[in-house]
Amino acid sequence: MSREKIALSSLKAELEIMDHSEFPTPQSCCIYRLPPQLREVNEAAYTPMMVSIGPFHHGNKRLNSMEEVKLWFLYKFLKRIQDRSFDDYVCVLRNQEIKIRRCYSEIIPMDSDEFIRMILTDACFIIEYFLLFLDEDRWHPKLWSMQDIDRDLILLENQLPFFVLKDIFDLTFLNGYNEPGLPIEYVTYNYFYSAFMFHIVPNRRLRENLTFPYFVQHHLPRLPDGTLQVQHLCDMLRICYVRLDQLPREDNDNEMKPIYSACKLHDAGIKFEVNEDEVNLLKLQYSKGVLKIPRISIQDDTETLLRNVVAFEQRQFPLSRSMTDYMVLWEHFIRTEKDVEILEEKGVIKNLIGENDAVASITKRLGRHIIHGNFNNDYISLFKELNEFCDSPCHRYKAIFKQQYWSTPWRIASFLGGILLLFLTLIQTISSVIALFQN
Repeated sequence: MSREKIALSSLKAELEIMDHSEFPTPQSCCIYRLPPQLREVNEAAYTPMMVSIGPFHHGNKRLNSMEEVKLWFLYKFLKRIQDRSFDDYVCVLRNQEIKIRRCYSEIIPMDSDEFIRMILTDACFIIEYFLLFLDEDRWHPKLWSMQDIDRDLILLENQLPFFVLKDIFDLTFLNGYNEPGLPIEYVTYNYFYSAFMFHIVPNRRLRENLTFPYFVQHHLPRLPDGTLQVQHLCDMLRICYVRLDQLPREDNDNEMKPIYSACKLHDAGIKFEVNEDEVNLLKLQYSKGVLKIPRISIQDDTETLLRNVVAFEQRQFPLSRSMTDYMVLWEHFIRTEKDVEILEEKGVIKNLIGENDAVASITKRLGRHIIHGNFNNDYISLFKELNEFCDSPCHRYKAIFKQQYWSTPWRIASFLGGILLLFLTLIQTISSVIALFQN
């Protein structure tokens, strides 16, 4: 058989396989494989370190050590109920198999039994892991690093559809978990509060006020019929960051002009203050030369959290990229370690990494290969006001003066030396005039 006929025969066979495959659709797809150009900026920020969830990283030998742990958690979870059998869970997932497969951006080359085994194991592991956070003693002998697991559970490529967790949870706990019958929404919120809320609201006093009823009212999206609108755990992290009153956003043609860095804004006379009373991390307030910013905590995994939330926004919410806008804002604010130093001194940044240049490097990388557009109107207005303040003649000359004379020690010494020389010259001139009159 000729090479051309073999190629055509192979293509025909592949097309026949697709006849029996379930393609993702724009309406159903919510879990995406990231493009290479985005991964290459920071591969580690998108790759699980401890545990694989879902099909994209399933079978990775580097993560095999957690497979036994997941089986143990599955066993423990199934032991919780007496009136349900293993087959009941398999039946629920098999009825949802097509819907689950369509949530992924790629066709999953796994047969039905293998696929159901993976989904059931991963889902029960996640639920049982969440229930640990309702116990006073959440330590578990089979878990080496819960912090690494927390990080892996929010990665965009490492997700299960949230409706899978809800279906299995509701099948197990018909009236909710324990007393007073906690729903899966509360169990998930409690986990996120414990694992991630110090990232989102560093102020402990404000964080204590962020109760579940507050979260439901101001953050948790629902359809008019009350149906929960959470796609997966990466989406849940985004929901924790973004309030409902920031969604949705109307399309606009306005462009957000580049803003000056924190250092240049400071030189021009802008005063930075930390907003200790604002629980909404994304809300900045500007008035009469004072910019109030809610405190942000920068830690080792901050880049990972922001990158995955923004990557999800890029694909899922073309008209409502609130976290993308927020990331772009910090990309403008911080360009050098001097910018970090100013904002840290004012209390706006809580730098838990230690080195200012490391924080500056993170903000520089965040905007690479990210689509910017349809910016938040509040940020557009904010940037315009700040730019107008800095571009006014009085403040522009003030900034130039500070940059030229106060930016480095030798310039400071030169400026002070010039003042001293002028002062001595003035004294000499006055002495000469007095001597002249005395003569």
